[in-house]
Amino acid sequence: MSLKTRLHQHLISTLQKRIAYLTDQRSQLNIDSTQSGKASAGDKHEVGIAMAQLEIEKLDQQLNNLKSQVLALKQLDPTQNATQILKGSIFEIDNNTYYCCVPFGQIELDGKKYFCLSAEAPLFEALKGKKQNQSVLFNGRLWTVNQVY
Repeated sequence: MSLKTRLHQHLISTLQKRIAYLTDQRSQLNIDSTQSGKASAGDKHEVGIAMAQLEIEKLDQQLNNLKSQVLALKQLDPTQNATQILKGSIFEIDNNTYYCCVPFGQIELDGKKYFCLSAEAPLFEALKGKKQNQSVLFNGRLWTVNQVY
């Protein structure tokens, strides 16, 4: 299995684990707020329920974002090799490796760190279409592409 395919699957798996964790948190928060509301009445408990509802809404927003990222990843073909920087490609600059997929941040696979960025990221926009050994000036720094795959 290629590096890109393994990284792609690892990222999907990581996102799905986060979805499961947040779903469990949401369920527990929902149960806790329901039981708290049944047990007592009064302003203190109503405030507690309202705060729990706000937390549930935050979790729902995070869950929707993660689910959108999984869907976006599933639309990419990790078996496709690239010769230029495009959405779905992995590229190396200096000692850093980037995967243009979803805005996840840093992920580790086989002891190596990868930076996952979206196609809307300013760095990707500056490097889009560049090939191996091509350079671009971005944020006052010269970025030279070492490898694209």
